[in-house]
Amino acid sequence: MTDAQFQTALALYGQGRNAEGVRVLGEAAQGGHLGAMTLFGHYLLTGRDVRPDAVAGARLIMAAAEQGGPLACTMAAALLAVGGGGAPDWPRALDYLWRGAELGFPVAQAQLRLLAGREGDDWKDLRRAIDIDTWRKAPEPRRLSDDPKVWTFEGVASPAVCDWLIAQTKGRLRPATVYTVAGGLAVSSERNNSYVQLSVADADVVMLALRERLAACAGLEVMHMDGPQVLHYAVGQQFVPHVDFFDPAIASQAQEIASAGQRVATGLIYLNDEGLEGGETDFPRLGIRHRGPRGDALIFFNVDAAGQADRRTLHAGLTPTRGEKWVLSQWFRDRAPPGADNPALAAVLNGH
Repeated sequence: MTDAQFQTALALYGQGRNAEGVRVLGEAAQGGHLGAMTLFGHYLLTGRDVRPDAVAGARLIMAAAEQGGPLACTMAAALLAVGGGGAPDWPRALDYLWRGAELGFPVAQAQLRLLAGREGDDWKDLRRAIDIDTWRKAPEPRRLSDDPKVWTFEGVASPAVCDWLIAQTKGRLRPATVYTVAGGLAVSSERNNSYVQLSVADADVVMLALRERLAACAGLEVMHMDGPQVLHYAVGQQFVPHVDFFDPAIASQAQEIASAGQRVATGLIYLNDEGLEGGETDFPRLGIRHRGPRGDALIFFNVDAAGQADRRTLHAGLTPTRGEKWVLSQWFRDRAPPGADNPALAAVLNGH
């Protein structure tokens, strides 16, 4: 019965009848169907067509993983690597990813290879080759400016990881948005590129390992990161000069600082360079214009040593004059997001 319900749910989604589809999907999940448990659990995590419930979503995904669902194992790996409810648990995350690979899931297999930095299909050997402490080491910086800090780092992401991030987001691009004075997000003539906003609930383990390295480059806590974005610029697309910090003089942004923290730093990883001309990151008040080769990172701090907004960090994403530009963008806050310490979620991930 549950498999029939699962197929019915998928058919309803295919017809655009999402409300009916998610209801039937939930029923199939309650009946123990592994695919339904995994998919409905993800919907609960991300709030797709249902009220978000991270604890219930994680419980379904972890249960499906324990029962041998290969996609669920891969999702469980990401939940543990992101530190849902507490600090990341990388050993268990990598073990779940290994299990997903052993069960024949191509996405888990590809991620194991990327994390190990080599090809092969001995999944146990690839798992053993992954050292998360290596991912937590930053290359030596090249200092473009020390006040404010604008530093570059070579080889933060391998070419294969860069290609992976582009491939995972290429079909999901939508018009980029900016914060309005009222506090919402809106498409604006100030920014006509496209992007993909990723939540920690739909980031994969490769992305999460890369966030560890970016945090090491910035000297900041990985738990203080916002969800990452992948940005795309075609010829003629740009983001005019702007700042990344929230302005405490604007009421809506002061409220954002109070509720979720200031954006103290920004990290960029340049994901491509072949055939690309232009597309630099420009700091007009600092006299710095930079675009690194594929895999290099740029870190800059949006606040000064006292934690105050630093207007010298005004910057622009210049248009490519040839080719296209792909960039991973990552903001750091001055504290962990609300709800990061979730004992109930931590208990589910720890098997309680």
